[in-house]
Amino acid sequence: MFAQTNDELLQKSNDCADKENYQCAEEITLELIKKENDKKKLALHYSNLGTYQRRINKVKEAMKSYALAIKNDPELIVAHTNRATLNEQLGNIDDAFKDFENALLIDPYDETALINRAMLYERSGNRDLAIMDYQKLLRNDPKNFKAKSNLANIKKRQGNTQEALKDFNELILENPGEATLYNNRADLYMKLNELDQAIKDINEALEIDMNYQIAHVTKGEILLKLDKMDEACGEFNKAIQLGFDKKRISELVKNCK
Repeated sequence: MFAQTNDELLQKSNDCADKENYQCAEEITLELIKKENDKKKLALHYSNLGTYQRRINKVKEAMKSYALAIKNDPELIVAHTNRATLNEQLGNIDDAFKDFENALLIDPYDETALINRAMLYERSGNRDLAIMDYQKLLRNDPKNFKAKSNLANIKKRQGNTQEALKDFNELILENPGEATLYNNRADLYMKLNELDQAIKDINEALEIDMNYQIAHVTKGEILLKLDKMDEACGEFNKAIQLGFDKKRISELVKNCK
């Protein structure tokens, strides 16, 4: 049996990952690591290994793999951002921020680092710093979808409804096929009690993606406001059937039969 080249092993591990067979991807990547002599390529293999290990709940092994990736190539941004999100998952918030900071020292406008750090800032209760990260990214990339849409959602949560509505209108013009934008604008219209516009938008979201769980929840909430209890409950049930966590909408469904 002939020995496989590094390129062949890399392709094989990618094929396993594409099929979501992460144990297979891990095993082949470990084999690839033994054969690799290029430190930068080795770093990328370790970073990939860490991600495969996360997928099969080998969290400690994943953390070690990311550390080895950074050791072999301290400027591999993806290793820093991957370890940052893993640290956040484990509750190591200070370490997560440190990893994002290290990634941004390499590239101050790295999209993954800025977007994920902004979301972590907001989850940590610091919306002002989250806004600053989104604005920084938008100065460099004015049409960045994630930054613009996340910033619009912050404005919505802060009660800056007209600014948020303006942002969602622009985003939908630029990205008319994005169901999430119609859902978010529908939610905003619902908060403004403009229910006709809300139901129009949420129907558009579900026309784009009929399996969009949160859109069924949003539609259910709008229907509740329209005093259509049976239809609302039907939407909540659809969301749950599609995999939405029933506990998250327990207050909404408590009156449903």
